[in-house]
Amino acid sequence: MDSSETSKNLDANSPSPQAKKVRVELEFETLPDVKSEEIEKNDLDKVIAIARAMVGFEHAYVFERDKEEPLNAIGDRRAITLLVHRCRHIVVEIRYDVETRRHSFSPAATVLRVLHWAVGKHGFNLDDNAAAKANLILQGADQPLPKDAMIGRYAEHTDCAITLDLTLRDFTNG
Repeated sequence: MDSSETSKNLDANSPSPQAKKVRVELEFETLPDVKSEEIEKNDLDKVIAIARAMVGFEHAYVFERDKEEPLNAIGDRRAITLLVHRCRHIVVEIRYDVETRRHSFSPAATVLRVLHWAVGKHGFNLDDNAAAKANLILQGADQPLPKDAMIGRYAEHTDCAITLDLTLRDFTNG
């Protein structure tokens, strides 16, 4: 094999510049916009700098979707979804019938995780049939929260809390 063939093989086996990058999606509390950036893999400092560059978020926490603790590494991945929130925890108050239950969650907890807690033995302990129909809904809303959304997207930083209703209403037919 001549040197040009060796060079071509080395180039084919080395990672592309794109493989060294990670796509980061940053969601900010209740703000509607999502910021997307491409950064070098494992550049946690850059992610934190981007997150805290927004006015008012200089001391915010950065969480990975559905993780309890603030972000401490990006790891080897192609994409990551993060939530930037000024609250370390969100107190979620859930009402069902005449009862209310409270529990503290990471702002990055998904609505599905909160729902599982609410229908489970530490929440309202619903039977399997009722639990399968259950949804969480904001007070006064006509549609349930998307189960893949992060709970911190609905909680203002001023009180680090949110009140939701647990409903068994069928939303499948509008």
